[in-house]
Amino acid sequence: MRRIVILVALVVAAGTLVVWLGGGFDTIARWAQDAQRGFQVQMAQGLRALRAGEPGALVALWSLCFAYGFVHAVGPGHGKFVLGAYAAGNQVAVARMAGIGFVASLAQGASAVALVYGGVLLFNASREALQLAGDVWLERAGLIAIALIGLWLMSRATRRMIRQTLAAPMAVAGPALHHGHEDACDSCGHRHGPELHEVAALRGWRDSALLVGAIAIRPCTGALFVLILTWRMGLIWQGIVAVMVMALGTAAVTVAVAATAVLAREGAMDWAARLTKARWLMPLVEALAGLFILLVALNMLKTI
Repeated sequence: MRRIVILVALVVAAGTLVVWLGGGFDTIARWAQDAQRGFQVQMAQGLRALRAGEPGALVALWSLCFAYGFVHAVGPGHGKFVLGAYAAGNQVAVARMAGIGFVASLAQGASAVALVYGGVLLFNASREALQLAGDVWLERAGLIAIALIGLWLMSRATRRMIRQTLAAPMAVAGPALHHGHEDACDSCGHRHGPELHEVAALRGWRDSALLVGAIAIRPCTGALFVLILTWRMGLIWQGIVAVMVMALGTAAVTVAVAATAVLAREGAMDWAARLTKARWLMPLVEALAGLFILLVALNMLKTI
């Protein structure tokens, strides 16, 4: 069953690459933009119905917000590219990548709440100022952060390849491995450094925080739209919940993208393990993933 799932993930990943190279993402982007505008009209109508006290209006609004978040995530966006490329270029489990995608989506909703209510309560900001901050300045900051992540992944992969080139074969003492202390000193028996699994765990949490922060720094335009309207209508908690429901709709797509990328990478690595130079492949893929993230971020910065 697992082989079938991995094969499907490989096919989906390959199909996505073909669509991207063939310019199909432009068509998807136009469809997503048209759909989002339609949802915004319906959400504005839903908010008026909610303020009028119509029965079922709140549930209908939240349903529209979930659908908006899903459609918004289907269109081209930096979050999916970053998570997909990172998952493809790093040895990380499906559960961890799914968790990162879920948390990043919720954090993006929370950043919209912080921007709107921080701007309103602390600076008495206008709707135009909030939209400008979200759609221009924070988007630029997010894309710059993502470009830096791309550079960082390329740098880390390059260092790994250099270490593999320079490293000499090492004989590891049997007793140390037997007791699970790879870093134990032969003379005193104490550890003078972290074990490999501890280094991997530290890097995993650091990477997770960087990914979530880079994605969350740029709030969704639809979330700002809902929060500003609900604030003006006095529907504070309803609007905040609506934005977090919208984030769940986004998470449904980002989690699927992250999981597909992990499974596709595992399938490719299983095949590449038969090659004599397979140990060089993972750092190379990580470097290419970093380059892809960097190019995507720079290309999106040009369009702002």
